[in-house]
Amino acid sequence: MRYIANKFKVMKIPGFLLAGTLMLLFHAQANAQQFSPVEVPYIEVSGVAEREVIPNRLYTTIVLLERYDGRDKIDIATQETKLRKGLIALGIPDTQLYLADVDADFLKVKWNNKDVLTQKSYTLLVHDAGTLAKVFALLDELEIKNAFLSKVDHSAMDSLRREVRIDAIRAAKEKAAYLLQAIDAQLGPPLIVREQEMYYGYQRNVMLMESVTIGMDKREDELPELQFEKIRLENSVFVRFAIATTE
Repeated sequence: MRYIANKFKVMKIPGFLLAGTLMLLFHAQANAQQFSPVEVPYIEVSGVAEREVIPNRLYTTIVLLERYDGRDKIDIATQETKLRKGLIALGIPDTQLYLADVDADFLKVKWNNKDVLTQKSYTLLVHDAGTLAKVFALLDELEIKNAFLSKVDHSAMDSLRREVRIDAIRAAKEKAAYLLQAIDAQLGPPLIVREQEMYYGYQRNVMLMESVTIGMDKREDELPELQFEKIRLENSVFVRFAIATTE
């Protein structure tokens, strides 16, 4: 027991070493207080902006099917030729009609050991409702019954989305400014900017008519009345602004 007690004797720390250690601890604590983040007063707001635009890119899906007129077979090639000529007569460039599927995955059946093409799908692009009405009248005249409006878009959609985002963050800044003005405070720089959501949509059934599929009971000189819902863009932005301090 005496041996153990001698082995674990308490060491005496010199006074100058103890004083130096205490000074280092003091300076470390002072530096930590000096560089610790100071709580900045702030205000949090959300800005919302929206815009509606009339679509100028109208996509119609047209499906050609082989059919019989009495005993006469009307193949797809004949229908396609008449369709292209009719569209050109309406002033629609031939380049705006293209195959709906790049791979051209057509439906074929075997008939007397020959492949017979029975169906072919196209996409037609026009830029206004009046032209689209003429297209549907042409399809009715050509007895092409399977056609429908598949998509609407706008040619400047990317720039429109950017403008709506800018409007949203400006709305957030304006809101924060007048809220602080009510309490005689000034708006400081932004601390956090976070986009919350971007909405882009339209009603899918944008053609207000009896049916999107061509009807055969209309008069040849009767054009379907078309109206389009506007595309609605909406954006929401969250922003945290510092409250400016007066010295």
